[in-house]
Amino acid sequence: MNNIFAPLFATVLLLCTFTAYGQMQERVAILNTLDDSDSISISESAYLTDRLRETAANVLPKSLYGIMTTESIVAFLGSYESMVKECRAASCLAELGRKVNADYVAQGRIRKFGELLSINFELYNTKSGVLVGSFNGNSKDVHGFVAIIDEKAPALFMNIESQKMHQINLITEPSGAILSFNGESSASCPQTPCKTELREGDVRIIATLERYETADTTVSINAGSQFIAMRLKPNIIVYEEAKPAKTSHTMVAVALDIAGVVLVSAGLMANANMQNALDRYGKIEKDPAYYEDTWKDVQNSRSNRNMLYVIGGLVLASGVGVHIWF
Repeated sequence: MNNIFAPLFATVLLLCTFTAYGQMQERVAILNTLDDSDSISISESAYLTDRLRETAANVLPKSLYGIMTTESIVAFLGSYESMVKECRAASCLAELGRKVNADYVAQGRIRKFGELLSINFELYNTKSGVLVGSFNGNSKDVHGFVAIIDEKAPALFMNIESQKMHQINLITEPSGAILSFNGESSASCPQTPCKTELREGDVRIIATLERYETADTTVSINAGSQFIAMRLKPNIIVYEEAKPAKTSHTMVAVALDIAGVVLVSAGLMANANMQNALDRYGKIEKDPAYYEDTWKDVQNSRSNRNMLYVIGGLVLASGVGVHIWF
């Protein structure tokens, strides 16, 4: 019984261990090198695969990337025979990478090219299915392939670092600006404030908002990038177009103020005329010849004073209202 469950237990333990460790690392699966022309031995093909894995392990930071072994790949596909069959039958390398739970997958293929042998190596991002990079080379024998791998594989694996994504919080002042990243809009971050994932490296961000100047900046995205803030400047042209309207309201208010002061001043003069008329009326009260005309002057001056006070007060109040409202 123990002999039956021992392989299954080992496989489950390997998957659990790999999954727990993989949460801290991105997984890179380098599948067995295929020889479509049957020009090299199985051991030589395995050596080339090991050479590629060794190069990847030396180039990529160990804290961020884990290179999957043949055993870990077999654990996901069930058996070594299944792995070989899947590798030969796979029409999409990225899809096969997803089956083994890898973040990146790569494989080399050897073909006959005239009198020479040709090797083609491709590296894919399994999540997006995007080709990260590839290299080709020709050689008379398998020893030439080793030199090709040593020359070209390091730069290829370094491309993985440029594929790294970082989550960014982006805001603008004021908010609501429409965004584009390297000339393209983002469905996850159409306008501020928002969160999105940006690829590591330089990214050009453009923010547009009505009545504000377009903000255009290039930022360097890296592991330390978490928050990006952009301040938009008010559009000067829009401001100056709106300014005359505000000035016209001020002019109206000032005109009302002046008119009100003039009317109230005229009311004060009318009041002074009325007082003079009353003085005259008091002096000539016993003289019937001037009595009626002088009293009319008093009445007229009083009416003018009251009317000017009322109208002037209303005009002044209107001016104050325009100042407050606008």
